[in-house]
Amino acid sequence: MTCELPRTLTDASAFREVPDHQEVWVDTSSDRSIVIEILEAKEVPDGQAIDFFLSDLAAFNEAQDPKVLENRSVAAEEVPHLPATARCLAGIGEQTVAKFREDRGNRVRIHAAAIRLPDVSTDILITLNDPVHVDPDSSSAEAPVPSEPAE
Repeated sequence: MTCELPRTLTDASAFREVPDHQEVWVDTSSDRSIVIEILEAKEVPDGQAIDFFLSDLAAFNEAQDPKVLENRSVAAEEVPHLPATARCLAGIGEQTVAKFREDRGNRVRIHAAAIRLPDVSTDILITLNDPVHVDPDSSSAEAPVPSEPAE
C-alpha cells in the first residue's frame, strides 16, 4: 500500500520512536501530523467506528472536551482502488490536548478515515491532526495555526 504525502512532511521515526504498527509524518512549520495505524479489527459496527476511534484517541491523549463533529460512510465510488470487501468511513473530531504532557492544551481538529479490511481482520486508521487553536504558553506557540474552527 502506498500514498503520496506533501513534501513538507518529515518521517517522525527520524527523531523519535514510533510503534511498529504506525507510520507518523510531521510538518514542523505548521504542527500538523499524519498518522497511519494498522490495527487488529475492532468489534465495533461501522456506524460507530469513527466515534470509537476518536474516543480511543482522546483517551490515549488524555484529551479534554473531545467531540465528534462529523461521521459518514465513504461510498465505494469515492475509493475505487480499495478491495471490493473493504469499507471506508470518515469523520472529523476535535479535542484539547497538551503536547508533551505540558500544562497548556491546544485545540486540535482530527480528520479521520478508517479502512476496514474484513478479509484480513484489519482496520487501517488514518488521522490528520490539525491544530486550530494553540495556547500561547504551549511549546507549539511558534508554529503558525493553519486554520481556525468555524463558528
